[in-house]
Amino acid sequence: MRKNILARLIFTAVLLILALPIVTSAQIYNRNDYNRYGYDGTDRRDVQQAIRQLDISSARLENDLNYGRTRRVFGIFQFRTVDTSAIDRIRDFRRAVRDLRMASRDGFALGASVDEARIVLDQGIQLDRDLRLRTGNGSVDAELADIRSSLHIIADAYDLRMPY
Repeated sequence: MRKNILARLIFTAVLLILALPIVTSAQIYNRNDYNRYGYDGTDRRDVQQAIRQLDISSARLENDLNYGRTRRVFGIFQFRTVDTSAIDRIRDFRRAVRDLRMASRDGFALGASVDEARIVLDQGIQLDRDLRLRTGNGSVDAELADIRSSLHIIADAYDLRMPY
């Protein structure tokens, strides 16, 4: 009886070991192989995600800068410094991203929204240049990196050139 249980247990373990690579290989799906939308390196879903990520990252960046830095003077007084010009530029950038989303119909009509994409790229590059070295905050740098990567995806989708 023990040999029978042990034989079944070994048989089940061998079957699982052999079946596991077959099951996992069936799960791999490379969506770039099936490209029915006609874009070279980017898909409509990539553009949608990049526009959404730009909106989210710029909102986080605005919150990070709006929080500001606090500093103490003489150990008693506490001052909070907020860069309002940078926050205004971020709001303009978010407005341009929303205009791009509306003009491209959330990634479906890329040909009709080339001008909005140029505006988003120009404002994003200028925002990155202005804030990259000025803040020295890790969370601001992380949001700027997310914005940069999304801008590259949008530039590739619209066949526009990024200066860096």
